[in-house]
Amino acid sequence: MSRARAANYIALPILLAATALGLYWVWGLLFVWWIVPTLLNGQAFLVFEINRAEDSVLYWAIVGLWAALGLMMIAASLFPQYAHLLA
Repeated sequence: MSRARAANYIALPILLAATALGLYWVWGLLFVWWIVPTLLNGQAFLVFEINRAEDSVLYWAIVGLWAALGLMMIAASLFPQYAHLLA
């Protein structure tokens, strides 16, 4: 089993447990992590593949959305007293 495939098998139960326990910062880290390969490959995935060279506005909107959602989830977990301001 490849390293990437093993990571996927490990990540799924962790994400399910984090959701059940209300640990949304884990999802926030995942959103932020998704930005790394997206920037390196120049491809984002929403419903279908979006290439930076072909549709740069939509590509950067998706990257910005993932960054904002990830940081909001992390911030809401770190500062729960301000979480209502992020919704």
